[in-house]
Amino acid sequence: MKSYFIIIVLVICLSACVSTATQNISSHKSDHSFTSQKGSCESSTIEQSANYKDSENTGLNPSSVSLLNWNTFKGSKKNWGTDLQRLIQGKDIVTLQEALLDEELHKALDIQNLYWALTTAFIYKKSKVGVLTAARVNPNKLCSLSTNEPIIRLPKTLLMSKYPLLGRSDELLVVNIHSVNFTFDIDQYKKQIQTLQKVIQQHQGPMIIAGDFNSWSKQRMQVLKQFRQSLSLTKLPEQNHTRTRVFGNVIDHIFYRGLLPINIETFEVNSSDHNPITVTFSVLSNSIPLSSRNE
Repeated sequence: MKSYFIIIVLVICLSACVSTATQNISSHKSDHSFTSQKGSCESSTIEQSANYKDSENTGLNPSSVSLLNWNTFKGSKKNWGTDLQRLIQGKDIVTLQEALLDEELHKALDIQNLYWALTTAFIYKKSKVGVLTAARVNPNKLCSLSTNEPIIRLPKTLLMSKYPLLGRSDELLVVNIHSVNFTFDIDQYKKQIQTLQKVIQQHQGPMIIAGDFNSWSKQRMQVLKQFRQSLSLTKLPEQNHTRTRVFGNVIDHIFYRGLLPINIETFEVNSSDHNPITVTFSVLSNSIPLSSRNE
């Protein structure tokens, strides 16, 4: 535990270098400026890509949905941009935590022509930082929630996106979460997870919950186990030993429902303190196709 207290002291020192952001929704323009809008959920701050409302929704291919999940450590390590451009190539969905919205991240997203949204936690080096979700198609709906860290008082955010699926009446729900980290008990951590559960429990279609869950203790892992069981979620198998661990516990997870994982990879990198995870899913055909919805 001594190392944990040292980490808390260092993070408190770092938090003095950041400032919290005004919590509203803003649209991203092609010149990288922002225009404020009202949020669709409580405690939300969402930045949207310039072409968010400009393109028609065509839908994701349900037979193959590829996803990258990665905490980019605010882009503070060498070669993170190079690794990101390599990892997001050809991906249908990208979920990033600690995404620093600078010119390098803008460039990577623009090259892949991705539609993205960022829910801001704080400002660091004059750039917005938070969870960012990008995809090949526009989401039908966006919603963000924020929970303050009880010790360092900085927000941890999550972003919920619903995507259309080609030829189907249901939607794919994708949740990108950065969980509460620095606590002496699990109360605030449990509250954040329970709030998420309450918001998404009515969704009847396929679902992906991905992110940095900061599940570094047995108590936190138990909270996640209860969360998964209550929503009938499956945990993505930990097929290799390169998943990022803290105190022996895996902290980055991908949970899913109504999908079948086809290919799973975890990459060992030096460009972040987290190793990225990629997975390709096939959506299970247990819902009503569009062609028969009105029959």
